[in-house]
Formats: sequence, C-alpha cells, structure tokens
Amino acid sequence: MRNKQKGTPVHTRKELLAPFKGWGLSVRVHTWKKELAQYILLGIPTIILAAYVLFTANEYFEFLQNNWLKQSIAFAAGLYGAFFIYARRFRFITTAAAIIILAYIGYEFSTNLFSGEFDGFKWAVKYQNFSVLFVLGWFAGYGLSRTRFFSIFWSIALLAVMIIVVGAISTGTSDDIVLMFAPILVYAFYIIYTSELIRNMSDHESAFALNMVKRMGGFALVIFMLLLALLAIFRTDFDVIEREWGAGANPKEGEGNNSTMTENRNGGTGLKNNMGLSGSNNKANKDSVLFVAKLDNFFQDGKTPNPLYFVYDYYSKFDTATQTFEVDSLRPYNDLFSPDVAKVPLFFTKQDSTVLVNGMSTKNRKIVSAEIYNHNLSVSDYVAPSTSFFLQPISVPEENKDFYKSAYRTKMLVSDLNSAYFVYNATDDPFLQNFQKQRFEILRTADLYNDVPKDFLDYYTFMPAGAEYDSISNLAKQIVQKADARTVVDKTIAIKDYFLAKDEDNLPTFKYSDNPGVPGIPSANKLTFFLFENKKGYCAYYAGATLFLLRSLGIPSRIATGFLTVDRSNKNPGWYWFYEDQAHAWVQVYFPGYGWLDFDTTVPSQDQQDAPQPDQTPPLTSQKAYLVANGKTIDIDTLKKQVTMSVKEFLYWDKRYKLSSPEMMTMDISIARVYSDTGNIPLHLLKPNDEVVAVSYSEVFKNIVANPTDSGKSILKKFPSPAPIDELKVMPKDSLTKDKKEPVGKTKPTNWTNVFWTVTGLLLAALLFLLFLPRLIFAYYHYKATSKQLAAQGKWKELAFNRYIAINYYLNQMGYHRANTTALQFAQQKVDKQFGTNYALFLNTFLKSKYSEQPLNNWDEKQIEAVYPEVKDKIKAGIPTKKRFVSWMNIYRLIGFYTKPRLK
Repeated sequence: MRNKQKGTPVHTRKELLAPFKGWGLSVRVHTWKKELAQYILLGIPTIILAAYVLFTANEYFEFLQNNWLKQSIAFAAGLYGAFFIYARRFRFITTAAAIIILAYIGYEFSTNLFSGEFDGFKWAVKYQNFSVLFVLGWFAGYGLSRTRFFSIFWSIALLAVMIIVVGAISTGTSDDIVLMFAPILVYAFYIIYTSELIRNMSDHESAFALNMVKRMGGFALVIFMLLLALLAIFRTDFDVIEREWGAGANPKEGEGNNSTMTENRNGGTGLKNNMGLSGSNNKANKDSVLFVAKLDNFFQDGKTPNPLYFVYDYYSKFDTATQTFEVDSLRPYNDLFSPDVAKVPLFFTKQDSTVLVNGMSTKNRKIVSAEIYNHNLSVSDYVAPSTSFFLQPISVPEENKDFYKSAYRTKMLVSDLNSAYFVYNATDDPFLQNFQKQRFEILRTADLYNDVPKDFLDYYTFMPAGAEYDSISNLAKQIVQKADARTVVDKTIAIKDYFLAKDEDNLPTFKYSDNPGVPGIPSANKLTFFLFENKKGYCAYYAGATLFLLRSLGIPSRIATGFLTVDRSNKNPGWYWFYEDQAHAWVQVYFPGYGWLDFDTTVPSQDQQDAPQPDQTPPLTSQKAYLVANGKTIDIDTLKKQVTMSVKEFLYWDKRYKLSSPEMMTMDISIARVYSDTGNIPLHLLKPNDEVVAVSYSEVFKNIVANPTDSGKSILKKFPSPAPIDELKVMPKDSLTKDKKEPVGKTKPTNWTNVFWTVTGLLLAALLFLLFLPRLIFAYYHYKATSKQLAAQGKWKELAFNRYIAINYYLNQMGYHRANTTALQFAQQKVDKQFGTNYALFLNTFLKSKYSEQPLNNWDEKQIEAVYPEVKDKIKAGIPTKKRFVSWMNIYRLIGFYTKPRLK
C-alpha cells in the first residue's frame, strides 16, 4: 500500500510494531474511553480503599513508619502505571520481571547509600514498604485491566488483610467491626460489577458516559439496599463477633489454650483489662523486675512492715458466654484513681478526692505514702495500694538512672485492718497471728448492709442465672453452715478455710496449678469444674470462685488485679521488689464503715515463695528540685546547647505558678540529661513544639527569693538567662500514649477460631445470596411477565415489554447471548432454530408495540399472550437440568445482562 501523492509505502501500526514483538509491544487493547473509565471508575476507588487500609494499618504496625499518604501514592503510581502499560498490550511477564528487578536494585542501593547502620536500616525499611506497595499496585492494575476473575480474588485478599488489621487494633464492638468492614464489602461488590461493566460496554454506542452513570447509579442503590438487608439479617452475628473479639479467652474445649495476666505495652510490661479462664496460665518471668516500691506502712510497733497489695484495676463484670472477668468503665461508686503517669509533668501533682468519697469508708483509716521506681513496668501504668488519690512523678536519682526509667510518689487512704498477710498467714510469728485475731474481732462488729445504697448492693452482689451458678450458691450455703459462720468476716474466713482444707490423708484439697485443664464437655462451666471436680487452678480460678461464693451470700465483692506483695527484704524494711510473676488477682470484700479490704483465697504457690531475693540496694533519695518548668520547646541551638522554652506553668520551691500567657525562658542544657520515658534522647532529635519539663537542682536558684507579692512572670524575670538546667524530659505526644484504662475490650485477647468461623459464616451467607440472586431476579421478572392484571386492563405494550425482558434474561442466564446480531436475527437463528419456538413472531409484535404508532390488533394480543409460557417451557425442556442448575448460579452472566450495550 502506497501513498498516492508521494509514492511512499503506508503501513498499519500492527505492521510497524511487528519487529518489536519479542519486546512485548503490540497494539492498544482499550480505546481512550475505556482507558479513561479504568482510571476513574477502577483506579480512584481502589486507591481510596488502599489508603483507608494503609491509614488503619499505620495506626498499629510500627514497621510501616506512619507514612500512609506516601505509601498510598506509591500504590497509586503502580496501579496507574499498569493501567497505562497494559492498555497498550505490553506483555505481563516481561514488564513484571523488569519492575521486580528494578525494585531489588533500588533496595540494594538504599541499604548502601547511608554510612550509619541505623540510618541505612531505616531507609531500607521505608524503601521496602514503598517498593512492595508499588509492585502490589502494579499487579492490581494488571489484574483489573486484563484479567476477568481477578476482581474476585483481589476483593478476598483485601478482606483478609483487613481482618488482620482489625484484629490487631479494633475495640471489638459490633459497630466498629461494621464500620471497618463495610468499605471493603462495598468495594468488593463495586469492583466486580464495574470491571465487568467496563469490559462489556461498547464505547462506540451513543451516550457512552450517560449510560455508564445511569448503570453505576442503579448499582449504588442496589448495593445500599443489599447492605442494609445484610446488616439487619446478620446483626446478631456481628454481636457474636463483638463478644468473641472483645472477650477472647474462650478456648476450644479440650485444647490447652494459654493466657497470661501481663502484656507488652507502652514501653514495658502492663496488666490486661480482662481475665479469662483458660486451659493454662503462661509462666511469667520470675527473674524480671518490674518495679521497686518503698511503702511507709508499718504495724503499731513502728518497726514491723505491713505490706499491701498494689492494685491496677478491678473486674466487676463477668461474661458468661466466654467465662471472662472484665473491667467495667461504668461501674458505680468508682474508687479507682488511675492517672496516666507518663502524661503528668515531673514534680507536678495530680489528685482526685472523689475516689475517697466513693470508697465509703470512715473507720480505721490513715494516709500512707509510697514511692514507686519503675524498671520495666509500662510507662503509663499506675499501681498503688487502695485507696490511692495522689500522684507526683519524681526524678530518678543520678546513680540509679541506668536501672530505673521513671519514678513517682503516691498517697493512699488505707485501712489499719488491711494487709498482704490476709491469707498467707505467718503462722510462726506470734505478733502477726495476734494481728489477725484483732482485726477479725473488729470486723465482727461491722454493721450489716441495711444502710448501704441499693444500687451499690445490687451491682456488687449480682449473680448470673443458671444451674451452674445455683450449684455455687448451694456450696456457699453449705460452707458457712458447716462453719456456723454468722458475720460477714466469719463467712469470708470460712470460704478461705474451705480452699485451705485438707483431706483424710492430710493432703491439700485444692492445689495451685498453672495447668488446671478444661472440662471435657464443650461449653461446660469452668468455675464449677474447678470447684467440684479437679480442684486445681491459678489465681483467676480462686478469685472467680470466691467472688461468686461471696456474692451468692449477699456480700458485696469484686476482683482486684495488680501485684502480690511479698516481704523478702530483711535489710531494708518497707522496701518491696515486684517481679513479673507477681502479677495477681484476688478478691476485695466491702465491710460497711471499713470499706473495701483485700481478701485473697489463692492457695500459696511454691514458685512465688521461691522468688529470687532482691540483690539490688534501694534507690537513693531524689535531690531537691528548686525549679520545674512545664511548656514547649521553641528553638534548639545544638552548638550553644541552649533551648528556648515557652513556659505555661512552673514550680519554684514546690510552689506552683500558672501564667496567664506563655513566657519565654532560655535554658542552658550543656550538662542536662535529655530523655523521655523510653530512654535518653540526643539533642539534635529535639524538635520545636515538643512538650518538655525542665528541672534544675542548681544552687543558683537557692538564693533567688520569691516574695509573696511576686507573680509568676516577675519571678521568671529574676532567673538567670540562660537558666542552668539539669534534666529535660520530653513528654509523650497524645497520639503515642494511651490512657491506662482503655474501654473494655481494647486489649483483650482474641479467640481467632471463633472469629474465623463467624466471619467465614457471614462470607458464605453472602456468597450463597449472590449465587441465588440470579434466580431471585428471574422470579421477579417472571411475576411481572405473568401478570393477569395487565391483560385485563388492556396494557398489552407493558405486558409485551415485561415478557421480552423475562425471556431475554432467561436466555442470557442459560448462556444464549445476542452478541453482535440484531434482536430479530438472534430470535430466528438461535432461539427458534434450536428450541422450535415462535419467538421471532413475538419479537415482531414487540417491536411493533415499541416503535410503531399503530394500535395492536387481536392477532398481536394473542401472540403476546401465548409466547411467554411456550418459549419458557420449550427452552427449559431443551436444556439439561444440570446445566440449568449451574447456569442459574453464574453471577457473571447476571452482571453481563445489565452491562452489555443495547444493540439495535
């Protein structure tokens, strides 16, 4: 072929590209309309969903380095790059291999680019995240552009990723689960439909964009109604997920599911907010020191230490479905003081007197102080004997900073009758034996519960219903009746003695065991199994059983969690070392007037008695801080080692001054220790707007007098500039620190087996619905096509249209499509010829009713009335039953019916 004017040969694009066939080049596979539709209708929703998943994942997974926006851009680049390349028929294997090789070369280059090991690792991880997401976007772009069934597998993969992410960060409430999964489910329906829509749409038809918008709008309405129906039908199943996700700890019977009371959190070890009855209790590290405490609590002789349990939280709720004790953030008469230690500035104080009122105790109380030095406890966690009401973070002495990372003072209103010796009786010590007898005598005089508020009594004596709990009530009555116990304290002693009793061979009836086993019957009550059958368990079993034994007798009680205090120090009275294996649960009993008292029925554990003796010396006394300033950094001069700080409040000689507006103060930090709760911080990493606390022990402040008439602003003007600072502590940002007491279920263990089967059940139900959807839609069309009312009213055109749609839908679902033929050709050549029907005659009548202005005659009406049952029955008879069954579940044919262009 030659150009007529110049005589030069003219080649097609296919001929021009032929020499490059091995390079993977070919002609364009999509016209510009379809390619643009991919960018908009497939690309934008996919990028938005990927950004949503990445944003959610970055909130929890540290290795992602909180770069969700850039990661989303990397994914989008890969996705759109693949759309562009594969719209021009580049070969997948060639291009994908090139992309992977380039990504690997970039990774090797990034690891060798930086000289520092830390910087190299940091940038390598960042590059790896970006490159993996780019490659993932590339593969997604290829699949959505060129592979028909990829949208299904892609949706399943995204759903699996979201299950992992939600399992890690979700609060476990059914509403949160719905909100997190709804975008994935909507996207799954959308991407399957839209990819098929773009595939089947002819961009040569008129009003291409308008038809796309109309069909997308109709689809959106259908999906919205479908989701509402699914949520309404499966709402109870979501509640099951909430219970399982939140309560966890419901192992499959017969399996040795493990649990522990501690977890890694906020830079150390913390206690969990729930306690399940699992098959075994993971052994904590008994050589790991969490904290050391100096407790100023002694008996009346002033010499003998009186140790107290250190409380973290209270379990006052019980989930019977999962047999899990839980924290109730809405419990009435809350007397727990639970500040986030990491958020209170050094030497500033926080206190709450309402907890003292809620404790409802007036007798035999005194204020006791304590100092806690944190070695490996979570930096946010606050532990102290009950009832505490005061917190003051203090500086760790210079000589001890290598071992302790933080410290605080606390004050408590404690009972003279409380003691860690409540159950671990020191039988060889006459002094302690006498103390036990004296306090029991005092508690026998306690009032009854007649004057206790009814809502308090109802809440803390609540018992679940059921035969299992009735048996616990009967046992409690037998115990107190056998002991002839009449007062509250005698009833509690009787229950304690029940667990310490011995059999006829002088062997303990109940034993401590970290592996008590589980009942052989599925869903059996583990507490009754513990009480009546195997009689061995760890603290969760003893505390849980004691709680219900007491509550069944009308005695208000709750489970306390914290740390068992063991007095092992002979050289330093009042100092106590707390190891990780001392995490504990016990019961507190309320005595009118005397308040809540610790009551521990867990039989002694030999391991805890054999805990290592502390070999460290107690921390030294902290220095006197003359100045403590709280505010934000404004400017950091690393050369001069000076920091300009915007001060909003400060302590000077322990007196607190609040400023009406922030004042600037320049500080000399040349000898200062710059640190946070997680360790020392290099000065160059200090940034403007960091929340900091500056502490000075310098003698220069000793001679600066603050007059009674001085304001905070005038005192600041007396300070030298720059002011000498010894410590600069960087406070945690709100986004990095969580409150100690999170909502119930936030950190609860997940029973992945139940979650898996519940989610699988929901997915199967949705899948079955989709499989039966083509048949349900035909039932609707069949109902409209067989309407006798239309014929009776003479609406033959509407009836003809209904029957035309029903027949075409039936044929489409059975696999008979018009393809590129006209409607009349399709009726003559495929339908009538194969099934022996008169569909073409009806079609002539239908086209006449649709396009002609002439009225229908009697012959036309007979054709309309007779065609549908005849055609439907003959098609049905001509297709084997097995093929019809499979065809009715072909969801792609259903989508194709609504996405194929209407040919004339």
